Amino acid sequence: MTRITGLILGASFASLMASTAIASDYPTQSITVIVPYGAGGGGDTVARIVSDKLSDELGVTINVVNRPGAGGEIGISEMAAADPDGYTLGVFGYPDNFVIESTREVDFNSDEDLVVLAQFDNMPMGIFAKPNAAYSNMEELQAYASDNPAALIIGESGALGLLNALAFADNLDVVLTDVRYGGGGDLLNALLGEHIDLASTSSMSHDPIVDAGGVPIAFAASERMDMFPDVPTLRELGVDQVMEVGRVMVAPAGVPDEVLARLTEALDAISTNEDMIETFANASLPYAYLGHEEVNEKVEASNVALGAVIEAHADKF
Repeated sequence: MTRITGLILGASFASLMASTAIASDYPTQSITVIVPYGAGGGGDTVARIVSDKLSDELGVTINVVNRPGAGGEIGISEMAAADPDGYTLGVFGYPDNFVIESTREVDFNSDEDLVVLAQFDNMPMGIFAKPNAAYSNMEELQAYASDNPAALIIGESGALGLLNALAFADNLDVVLTDVRYGGGGDLLNALLGEHIDLASTSSMSHDPIVDAGGVPIAFAASERMDMFPDVPTLRELGVDQVMEVGRVMVAPAGVPDEVLARLTEALDAISTNEDMIETFANASLPYAYLGHEEVNEKVEASNVALGAVIEAHADKF
């Protein structure tokens, strides 16, 4: 071995050892958490609640920064491109990332560029009927839709609302006329004003809809929600459809194993913090923690189901 080669190998070894030492000491500086939405929304609220407790657990400052734009694409792209050293993380609502990258050209590939660390809350999509509808449950709705093909108008806002509506019509084998609205407020006004027959929207719309005389038909949830125990799931009613939004924390792919372990351990540790859980409840956020392995199993299965709906209705996106 020549002296030059020896020096190169020695330098490489020293660099590797230094990198390992840095990873094992993690964290030694402040952490940035990117949120791809504006301040004050649900995703931002979750990021700040979790970051506050995670900061205490890790013993470093965590700064939450908002990078809104393009439906989340700008912020998620920034997360994916960050150095995988554990000092830049992200929080967003899955499956925003999957829907974005499945329906347009983007700068990231979630499977290759991001590691999902944990899920914190879970909000299923729902199917709601207008006030004074001729149906108030799934059996009546399916019968009415079958007898009146294409007569029922279902409104939605956002990609997941559309996916939920499309999957619902497919699974019931009925024809629904879809109308897209620019935001959740416009959608609720249309439903409660009886301009549309049904709405495909988040379970968090339950209270304003019910208070105004609307009816929750079912939630596309894996299980009944503690917040709304009287609303059945589609699965209970024989419709195999789960469509949920879960706020997740991610790291750039390539983060060292020691850092990944420290982060997942810290998140598991704070997951039972009663103060944090109470803060979620006070913010009307349905707390539903999933650790690293569980959330990745969920994401993998959900990607398959969502991908099938997107492929079947490519002309809608």
